[in-house]
Amino acid sequence: MKTQPVREQLLEHASVLIRRRGYNGFSYRDLAELVGVKTSSIHYYFPSKDDLVLEVVRCYRETATARIGAIDTTLPLAEQARRYIEPLRGGADNGQVCLVGMLSAEVMMLPPAIGALLQDHFRMHEAWIAELLRRAEAERGQPYPVPPPAFAKVLYGAIQNGMITARMSGSSDRLDAAADMLLGAVADPVTAKAEEAVTV
Repeated sequence: MKTQPVREQLLEHASVLIRRRGYNGFSYRDLAELVGVKTSSIHYYFPSKDDLVLEVVRCYRETATARIGAIDTTLPLAEQARRYIEPLRGGADNGQVCLVGMLSAEVMMLPPAIGALLQDHFRMHEAWIAELLRRAEAERGQPYPVPPPAFAKVLYGAIQNGMITARMSGSSDRLDAAADMLLGAVADPVTAKAEEAVTV
């Protein structure tokens, strides 16, 4: 089996550590022990911790962008929403919050370049949800109480909060509620009524 290059191992383990402990919750020594290298080797690839975290955020954002971009837009809107939300549930089940959500709590002590990437990540998610809502609004033929971009911010904020509180409380009820809110917002009214009639 081919061994994963040291640089990729460092990024992978750093991502997990950040999602579990935050920026200040780990050191290069912690990372060196996990990868099995000396701290000097980490400095070779990433001279400072900020360099490391900047690259971790870039990779995380690229992966998220590719995942969301791969969701088939010809699927029913509710199914697209399910495919969007399920991987986020998986991270919460493993005790990991969104990396960007975790770092956002520490943004005041991070370099501007990292802060800008965090903001871009939030905007990317909100834009995807807003577009889904726009299409759902058109299918419903009835506007939401607030415009889709504003509604998307509320929904994504609820999802982020759900992931954070899932680890705090040991319950996914808030994340489940946020997911249900998103699914309900884009569900086909005819299908939703039919399903509701079956369950009654």
